[in-house]
Amino acid sequence: MILIVAAMLTSSVGQAIETDADRKARQAELDGICELERQKKLAIVRAGLVEECVEKKQRPDRAACERFYKDYGERTGSQEALFYDLPACVEAFEHQRSYRS
Repeated sequence: MILIVAAMLTSSVGQAIETDADRKARQAELDGICELERQKKLAIVRAGLVEECVEKKQRPDRAACERFYKDYGERTGSQEALFYDLPACVEAFEHQRSYRS
């Protein structure tokens, strides 16, 4: 009887402890979800900017407008990347911060 209780306690404690590999895997999952959500939102914004560029003839043609805006919203120079304030990105940041401290 004592062995059964001890085994149950040991397995419960073992399951509660997150390994470094588990944390890294979870961080990679959260980062991937964040980036997917960012890219979805950026695609909508970029499409609108390309359409505006084409309509206002800001570039010679659609392909030139698409090239111009292809990296819009990403970090360039001192310009910060957009949409890291999305809930999925905040969750990824908080998870990373929770084990860095």
